[in-house]
Formats: sequence, structure tokens, C-alpha cells
Amino acid sequence: MTRTTVHDVIRIVHLSPGARSDGTAVEEFRRAAADSGAEAHVVGVPLDGSIAAGDVIVRLRYADRASWAAGRGAVDAALAGPGVDRVHGAEFGAGTSGVRNGAADAACYRALLLRVDPRAEPAEVARFEHDLLAMPRHMPSIRAWNLGRVDSACGPTPWTHVWEQRFASPEDVTGQYLDHPVHWAVVDRWFDPECPESIIRDRICHAFCAIGQEPPDRR
Repeated sequence: MTRTTVHDVIRIVHLSPGARSDGTAVEEFRRAAADSGAEAHVVGVPLDGSIAAGDVIVRLRYADRASWAAGRGAVDAALAGPGVDRVHGAEFGAGTSGVRNGAADAACYRALLLRVDPRAEPAEVARFEHDLLAMPRHMPSIRAWNLGRVDSACGPTPWTHVWEQRFASPEDVTGQYLDHPVHWAVVDRWFDPECPESIIRDRICHAFCAIGQEPPDRR
């Protein structure tokens, strides 16, 4: 299922040591997300096993780019706060998404930010995207998913894709997802620099967190 009008925003926030120990940053970003007019949001602390995921994951959904432009001041102010050391992330429009029964009860949000080599052939990129989107068919713990092509990125890495899922539990990310044969036998070849099919460059950002009481994304 693909929604035709949407503007999605993800920010990976790295805090200064003092702000990290203070513990109030997550609530500040939740307030900012609510004040920004986002249709839906997830704000959480990356769980153990995340890679290059900073200290706070901020995921926002808006009806369109104009809605984000109108409300982003609250988020930008939080990102410019004294406790924030650096930020990276991406913005993207409607991707290829799906949902299955139980999505409303999903307890974990996960995002993979990645950069495809700009020299990759369009047919290679299409096969890579096809392999990612085939994963939910084999993994019932994935309750919802979305693959978006990045419109704009911030930070040192020019991300090209955001691959998102909602899982039944955080354990399903480190268990069924990462250990599944489809993951290491089919998908990993696109990431492994020793494989001739590899088209992923730079370090990935693998970020997952528990979902609080935020309303589910409308897909």
C-alpha cells in the first residue's frame, strides 16, 4: 500500500554528555513533535544493538511538505538546544509501504538509513529495493513497513533510502529479522563490500526503539 501525499522526517540526535545523563531530552523532543503538528510521531532512545543511532530517534509524519514547513519551528528549536551535539537524518515522500494485522500493537520502531552508490545502475537499485520489500513476506514479526527514497538529507552522509519497520517486540529486530536466512543470504550481499553485488556505501544507521503512546502512522 502506498500513500500518495505524505512528508516524512527522521532525525538522529547525538547529545552532549551532560544532556545524555540528564534524561530530559526525550520528553523535550516529544513535546516539540506534538507542537509541530505532526500527524504521527515516534520519539525514543535507541536500544542496545543500534548502530550509529545517536541518543534520541525522532520520527515525524506530515500530510505534506507545507505542513512540515509550517510546524518545523518547534522541532528545529529543540534540535538547536544546548544539549544537542550533532544531528543527521533525512526527509522523504510517500514510499512503498504495507501493514498487516497487529500493526497497532507493534512495540518497536526500526529505521535503516543507507546510501546507495550513485554509480549503481537503476536496474541494480530496483533489484535491491525489491529484495528489501520481500522481507516482510518471510517475517511475520514485521507488522508494518515503508521504503522511502530520500528527498533531502542532513548531516555528513547523503542518505538515499530509509527502510522502516514496526515490530511486535524489540527482540524481533535482533532475533527474527537480523538472523533470518533471507537477511543474511539475500539482502546482506548488497551491503557486503566483498560481494560483487554490493552497492551500499558509507556506514549505515541502524536505529530501533520502543514505541510509546504515539498514534500509529497512517499508511
